[in-house]
Amino acid sequence: MNDTLTVLLHGDELGELRRLRNGRLRLRISPEAITRYGIGSVVLSLAIPLTRQRVEGLVLDRYIEGLLPEGTVRAALERQHQVSPGDTFGLLATIGLECAGAVQFSPVGSTPGPGSLRPLQQQEVDRIVEDLPTLEPPERTVVGASLGGVQSKVLLTRTDDGWAWPTDGAMSTHIIKPEPVNEAVVPHLVEHEAWSMRLATTVGVAAAHATPETFGERRAIVVERYDRHDGRRTHQEDFTQALSILTAEKYEPSVSEPPRLLRIARLAGAQATDPHAFRLDLLTRVAFNTIIGNGDAHSKNYSILLHEDGTVSMAPLYDAAPVFLLAPSLKHSGHALAGQTNLRHIGAAHLVRAAVSWGISEDEARQTVAELATAVARAEAPEPPVIDGIRERVAARASLIAQAASSAGLDGC
Repeated sequence: MNDTLTVLLHGDELGELRRLRNGRLRLRISPEAITRYGIGSVVLSLAIPLTRQRVEGLVLDRYIEGLLPEGTVRAALERQHQVSPGDTFGLLATIGLECAGAVQFSPVGSTPGPGSLRPLQQQEVDRIVEDLPTLEPPERTVVGASLGGVQSKVLLTRTDDGWAWPTDGAMSTHIIKPEPVNEAVVPHLVEHEAWSMRLATTVGVAAAHATPETFGERRAIVVERYDRHDGRRTHQEDFTQALSILTAEKYEPSVSEPPRLLRIARLAGAQATDPHAFRLDLLTRVAFNTIIGNGDAHSKNYSILLHEDGTVSMAPLYDAAPVFLLAPSLKHSGHALAGQTNLRHIGAAHLVRAAVSWGISEDEARQTVAELATAVARAEAPEPPVIDGIRERVAARASLIAQAASSAGLDGC
């Protein structure tokens, strides 16, 4: 296998990724990309500003690892493509034409085209979804797309004629995640996640569009990719990549210093067109996850958008569900808020104190949290028949947070 891949961003060459003899990875940005974007631009990653120097080491390794799936999903792809376990470069060489965001990895000397779509019959789609976590592609095709995470999923393209399988770097438009095989921990997760995403949109929090659908005998959530629009890729990265954090450490310990959200508020906010607006967007997403009791809001479940002009903005919310209210053992908030990571104990005070540390005034933080929590408590978000009582439980938690945020004195929150 060739040990060099061309790195493309928004379809243009950004540089080369090389696997050295010792197995380590090295990235070199092309002079043309430096001219196009400028030294120090964060168009690729907040953690990897463009430079004329060679980029290697943990920062690069963690960014690349973040593009690939985790755990058993990754192991299955390695077996399917006959890649040695843990061979990040080898796996990227086989599925790197379709990654999260607008970055692509192509064999040197080849210019990737738009790819092609293989139309699927509905029974084929049903079979693919029902078989997950075993991902068996249609006949005469292979899995050629990559997305981070541990949950089994499939990336497909929705056309006017139905679903299609993207090949040779063609863009997928939707993520399909079926109900986990074991429902013991969080029952009806698909329905709860879809409801939460509708609730977010209802109260004015930007969120990916998601709907529950049935494929054969299996329910799944169908999520429209926010990094694909009008046939173009939008670049993005999750917080683990932006902060150069190991994927395995996506849940922040309560003693992290400085706190991850503070680092995002400072580093990404500094690159935003309006840093204050960025921090408010960050607050609304974190507050919404706190209000609904999302015990899975870790650093891979938040992302930022990196624009071609070098600015940064918050990505829409995704992977949001009230799992703590459904399974109290799932109590980790994902990120530390004023030193606390247990959703049982996190309230308005923690949200306000965190926001103040980011540079938001106490009054504005209180008002933002109170207004959002009030909107959640009053929202008309009808439950599907399969969900019993979650709206009332979320509304009750939201009311407590709204009342505390409106009270005088942080200690009363």
